[in-house]
Amino acid sequence: MTHEYFRTYRIANIVDAIMRNPFAYLHHLEGLTVNNGIYEFLPPWQKESALHKFIRFIADEVLMNDTDGPTRVPFGPDYLRPKWILPVDAAMLKYGIINEPLFFIPEEFDRTEAPDGEDEPPHTNDPHHVVNACYNYLLDLRWTQVYEDLMSRITDEVFYVMFLNRRALANLNEFLARYVGEVSRDFFDTDEAPLADLFAVDGELKRVRPPMWARRAVFYRDRGRCTACGADLSGLIDTLSVGNYDHMMPLARGGLNDVTNLQLLCENCNLKKSDRVVAPSNRYRRWY
Repeated sequence: MTHEYFRTYRIANIVDAIMRNPFAYLHHLEGLTVNNGIYEFLPPWQKESALHKFIRFIADEVLMNDTDGPTRVPFGPDYLRPKWILPVDAAMLKYGIINEPLFFIPEEFDRTEAPDGEDEPPHTNDPHHVVNACYNYLLDLRWTQVYEDLMSRITDEVFYVMFLNRRALANLNEFLARYVGEVSRDFFDTDEAPLADLFAVDGELKRVRPPMWARRAVFYRDRGRCTACGADLSGLIDTLSVGNYDHMMPLARGGLNDVTNLQLLCENCNLKKSDRVVAPSNRYRRWY
C-alpha cells in the first residue's frame, strides 16, 4: 500500500485519546454500540477488524466536523484569491480518487436583492447558509463510492500506524468487551441465529482458532518474541519455546476473536496470565 498520510496521525491521536478514556466520549460513540451496533464486531477474525471499524467511525466524524465553520482548504493557482474546498475534497484529490473538486465552498454574500439580470438572489440573509451547504454536500457524498474509497484509504493508513500500539488495542477491546459481556443469546431474533451461535454462554464468545493471516500479522508485529518476558519464539534460537496467541481481553471477560485483541506470549507467560485482564507490555524493540 502507498501512504499519503493525510491527517493520519491526527486521527490516530484522536482514536488513542478516546480509547484512554472512552466513557468520557460515550455520547459520541453511541453510533458504534447502540441499536445493536455491537453485533458488527461479533463475527470472528474479520479482516476489517474492530480497530478498522473504530477508525472509520472517527474519521467520518472528523470530516463531518469540518463542515461546522467550515474548515477551508485553498484550491487553484491564484494564491491571492483562491477557491475554497473542504478537507474531504482535498483528501480525495491527495489520494487520486478524484481529479477535480466536487464542491466549492460558497461565498458569504450578505444581500437579499437579486443581482441585475437574475430573478432570484443567490440566497436569503441566512447566516448559516454556508455551513448548511457544506453539511448537505457531505451528507450526500457519504453515499457515494468515492467517499467509500476515501474511508478505506484513511482507515488503512491509520490502522498501519496504530496496530503496533498494543496498549491502545487493549483499551479498545476492553471498551467493546463491556458491551459484548452484556449480550444475551435471548436478544437475537430467529433470523439472527448465526450470531447467537457465536456465543459459548451469554456474554462470552466461543473460542475460534486464529487464521494464518492473523497469526502472521501478530507474530511479525511482536517480532517473534514473547511480549511479556522477551523470550524468542521464532524457533531459530530456541526450538523448545512455544508461542501462544493470547487474547489481551479474555473471551471469558467479553473479549473478541479479533486480530487487534491478540498478542504473542510464551507458554509460561500465557499460563500465568490465564483469563485475567493484564495490561500488555509497552516495551518495543528499537529499529537500530
